[in-house]
Amino acid sequence: MSREFMFENEFAICWKTTVLPNVPLKMHRHDRARTIVALQGGVLKRIDEDGSRKDLVFETGKAYWYDADPPDNLHADANEGAEPVVVVVTEFKTEEDRNGTRDARAECGCGVAGGACDCRSKIGPPFVIPGWEPPTKKKETSA
Repeated sequence: MSREFMFENEFAICWKTTVLPNVPLKMHRHDRARTIVALQGGVLKRIDEDGSRKDLVFETGKAYWYDADPPDNLHADANEGAEPVVVVVTEFKTEEDRNGTRDARAECGCGVAGGACDCRSKIGPPFVIPGWEPPTKKKETSA
């Protein structure tokens, strides 16, 4: 899997993700509504924490809308095909994001009340760009 930061402004954050065959993404969630445009289509398997699975079919050149994930609902994505799936994801910032009142740490699902955890420092951003904050919450999974 690779991610390439594309842009961020007061309204949205955008990145390109390449999901390689047989290299599943870690458990994560999307706190914001988003569009996904398939540059190279394919089928990703969405695997929820409870073990349920759903095929996400992306056709090359088509755009898709997804609402924000429900709170505390984590999922992983896996490409079980033979070719990479390449998508551009644009997450739309909420009013709380724009006015600076959203505290992502307070929303962490680790169980430590009031955002007193240090999960974000352990997880780190998915890109190596100084000052960039990840758009998703991730949780390490044991192998």
